[in-house]
Amino acid sequence: MAGMNDLDPRSTAGSTARTHPASPVAPSAAPSGASAPGLAEQAASFTVGVEREPIRLDAYWPYQVTVLADRIARLTSAIVKREAGLNLSQWRVLAAIAEVPGRTAVDVVTVTPMDKGIVSRATKALLEAGLVIRRASQADGRVSHLYLTGKGKDVYANLREAVEAVPLAANRMMDGAEQAAFCALVRQLANSMPDEG
Repeated sequence: MAGMNDLDPRSTAGSTARTHPASPVAPSAAPSGASAPGLAEQAASFTVGVEREPIRLDAYWPYQVTVLADRIARLTSAIVKREAGLNLSQWRVLAAIAEVPGRTAVDVVTVTPMDKGIVSRATKALLEAGLVIRRASQADGRVSHLYLTGKGKDVYANLREAVEAVPLAANRMMDGAEQAAFCALVRQLANSMPDEG
């Protein structure tokens, strides 16, 4: 691999050495103790010197999934704001606790998934609104479990019907078996992706 001086035109002044066109070089092994290259670096190592076409977004499934998720999130956010005065993060926490009463904040972070700071703020707002209560674990007093109050259950029940109407148009394109298969495929794709690049 060429040194830094080889790349600096100033270093060639007065030199009689011949130069050659650069050619793709396989990335060398990282020195001991160095961190492994990220996804971007790995991808770049395979495309050195290769001019590639731009990504076709209409045929790039990660982009299309993002568009779908964003549309669902915006529709859901408008519903929970209009019907209950909640934001999307608060609704997600409420729904996670309704699904499995007694979940901890760590459980909610894992399930949603949202940053722990966002979950903490959303949980605090739900506690202050009287929609959620916190109970200390009998096994470990440092751990708290979250439950919906009677008011929280009523709010969730009212929101659930409206939120479930969001994907109705899409659901009409798939029967029950196709919806189940689609959900399974989405889970597999999510599980195959690293949390960070």
